[in-house]
Amino acid sequence: MEGHFFQKGVTFFKNHRKKLWISLAVVLIGVLAYTSTLENLLRHTPVHDLDRKGDRYYEASISRAIYTFAVVRGLNGVISVIQGTAVAVSPAGVGLNLAVGEILDPVNDLVERFSWVMLISTSSLGIQKILMEMGTWFGFTVLLSLSMLLILVGIWTPRGIPINFFAFGYKMILISIIIRFCIPAVALVSETLYDLFLAERYARSITSLEKVDKEIKDTGLLATENEDPGYLERLKDIYRSAGEKDGIKEKILFLKDKISDYAEYTIDLIIVFLIQTVMIPLVVLWGLIRLVRYIFGSPHLFSGRGEI
Repeated sequence: MEGHFFQKGVTFFKNHRKKLWISLAVVLIGVLAYTSTLENLLRHTPVHDLDRKGDRYYEASISRAIYTFAVVRGLNGVISVIQGTAVAVSPAGVGLNLAVGEILDPVNDLVERFSWVMLISTSSLGIQKILMEMGTWFGFTVLLSLSMLLILVGIWTPRGIPINFFAFGYKMILISIIIRFCIPAVALVSETLYDLFLAERYARSITSLEKVDKEIKDTGLLATENEDPGYLERLKDIYRSAGEKDGIKEKILFLKDKISDYAEYTIDLIIVFLIQTVMIPLVVLWGLIRLVRYIFGSPHLFSGRGEI
């Protein structure tokens, strides 16, 4: 009896040797993926460089966004102090309060819009960074393990079964790879396009804003508060010392030019961050979604039943 079972086992192995070896490999890959061992092995390959570049990109972009927001808000604070100063000393010149208000009110609206853009941009970068970490787990640990299980079932499923597990498992492999690497790919594309088309515009705009900030502070329109109890009197003295009406008008015209530059560079920064953190990721993700839909919708992709 034992010899009979042994003989049947030898015959089964000879007839299905290829299926058995492939099944063993599939099970091994599935176990390695499920236990995160496969991910650890990839750390010694160029794949790890892609992840590291993605991490560096998101860290640098978030830091750049926070710094830019601080510069623009800081300059807006300086302008708001000037506006408050003008209100406090409006008797110093006819129409001074009105003129300064006409110049500075639109800036406050622009900064408010810019704040929303920076909130969206920073949130987008943070979400992408989290999704990259989630993709590492979900792409390989879950989907790749599931795809190996489907392929294993497909290898041993009789031909009469209507569900093509083998083809579905192969499609799941592609999906797992896309999910695993889609966010690092978004980071790589975003960084490349930023370096090619946006970095120079950003550097020019942020440097110019810092220069505008210094020039406005140097006009003498801004007074800094200290422990001196005569702060309001010192503000009034600033406008009195500006001389007569012509001197104040000259300072207001200079401020108007600086505000015009401020608006121009702020709009440039809005364009940079919207393209870098919103448009490029959305376009890349849209392309990946289209690819996933094509993989699942194509009746010819891995349409074989996996006879081995």
